[in-house]
Amino acid sequence: METTKRKPIEKRPLYRDEIRNSIKKAIVSGDLKPGDRIIETHWARELGVSQSPVREAIRELEMVGLVENIPYKGSYVRKVTKKELRDAYRVRMYLELLGIEDAVESINDNQIKQMHKILKEMEAAAEDENFDLYIQKDVLFHQKIIGVSQNELLQRSWEQCNIKNSTYIGTWISHHTLEQLSVRHEDLYDAISKRDVNLATSAVHRHFEGLIEEMGIKEESE
Repeated sequence: METTKRKPIEKRPLYRDEIRNSIKKAIVSGDLKPGDRIIETHWARELGVSQSPVREAIRELEMVGLVENIPYKGSYVRKVTKKELRDAYRVRMYLELLGIEDAVESINDNQIKQMHKILKEMEAAAEDENFDLYIQKDVLFHQKIIGVSQNELLQRSWEQCNIKNSTYIGTWISHHTLEQLSVRHEDLYDAISKRDVNLATSAVHRHFEGLIEEMGIKEESE
């Protein structure tokens, strides 16, 4: 049941993202459970907005796999299985293995400084327990690795994996604190800054295999 009362969102030019994130948080936190119907009128009333942006937000969540639309019935929360999360992280791991191999060969000093800045901003967000900012910096850090590779096909493939959503869900269900998760990126940065391919590929393997194991999604059974 959709019973949790939320503060109405201020109407601003780009407030649709906030509507989407509010619904997404309700799904990830369990306020909205798999199989629950997402009622447009309810969310519009609770958030103090019209139905149109709520409808658009629900469609966006459907596109990334958190919501499913059943014809003549409405939109419902879709169950995200452990297998889906495991598959998403494994695909990311292999994409980022390729990306980091290219990155260590071509990264320049300025790009290394940019990555260090993002890393410190991520750690600061974790220390402040700013969940949304942490996710933003986490995704940006990995995006920089892929971007440095200058492999356009790799970049498109990585973007198509809906990285932000899998990161959001994976971080939310992790048993570790944001600070514990943030420091895991230091090994990745250290390998890149040293331009050491073997160290970098090992760091990527540890990073993702560790996340898969820690989230309890390593086993084949659900």
